[in-house]
Amino acid sequence: MKAPAFWYRQKSVWAGLLKPISFVYAYSVARRFKKATPYQSDVPVICVGNLTVGGTGKTPVCLAIGQFLKQKGISFFYLNHGYKTKEKNVIVQLEKQSALDVGDEAILLALHAPTVVDNKRARGAQKAVKNGAKAIIMDDGFQNPSLVKSFSFVVVDGKKGFGNELVLPAGPLREPVLSGLKRADAIIIVGEDVWGVDFYLKRHQVDLPILKGRFVLNPEIVKALKGRDVFAFAGIGMPEKFFEALQNAGLNVKGTQNFPDHYFYTNFDIDEIVRKAGSLPILTTTKDAVKLSARVRKKVIVMDGQFIFDKPTQLEQVLKGVFE
Repeated sequence: MKAPAFWYRQKSVWAGLLKPISFVYAYSVARRFKKATPYQSDVPVICVGNLTVGGTGKTPVCLAIGQFLKQKGISFFYLNHGYKTKEKNVIVQLEKQSALDVGDEAILLALHAPTVVDNKRARGAQKAVKNGAKAIIMDDGFQNPSLVKSFSFVVVDGKKGFGNELVLPAGPLREPVLSGLKRADAIIIVGEDVWGVDFYLKRHQVDLPILKGRFVLNPEIVKALKGRDVFAFAGIGMPEKFFEALQNAGLNVKGTQNFPDHYFYTNFDIDEIVRKAGSLPILTTTKDAVKLSARVRKKVIVMDGQFIFDKPTQLEQVLKGVFE
């Protein structure tokens, strides 16, 4: 579903009309935490979540934190809830399972480290520990009260910020900002802070570490395509961020095709993309590529990349106490 434009406007008739439902939604989230009896894992659980719906860049951030743990020699598992997937309570086996079985994000994570897929976070954490995990990085789940988090990062998109600062359905928030941040241990701002997240936090006297970073496209692919006309498609939370990144990297994006987040492509979709692209190189994201067949993948260029912290030493500083 495409996010309504009024979610990112400070004044809107629609937002005003939907506000009463927002209060009910916010109350339900708070009530869920109040009633929960969370499970305490035997190993540290690092949660990478957000306060808004849509793509803020959680999965690339998870991968960056995973890379940090690898450098420290800490054996960890990723834990993913498996969005609308067939299988639950499983460790992803890349040679046997596809994105249709366990989800696109889980496949992407499993390419880098062992990954458990389970919508029941406590059960998933137990499975990870049983199979040797000394730490768990949980992709999403900040609003899930079933598992105690040792450390929680809230990821915020610098351009979209907190939108109109209203809770669903009047705005993009899953819960009120300030009440949600009371459970957070640090904030990660992805990309340039256009919205003014930093200022908002200072204005409301939110005393949390703020880490900043950006997603960097594969330099070799960028160099090979710089200045050339290309066609791009994506089915992620915010496809426009991918297209904008390509343009900013010096590629001439002559055509684009948006699809919903977690979208599974049909043969018709691919045929349409190829038709629209004509002779232009076709680019897509790594998350989209894991949902394409090997035959189709040969027709596209997978533009991978990685999340880079502006100050890498900050990550070590904020996580220092978690592993002591």
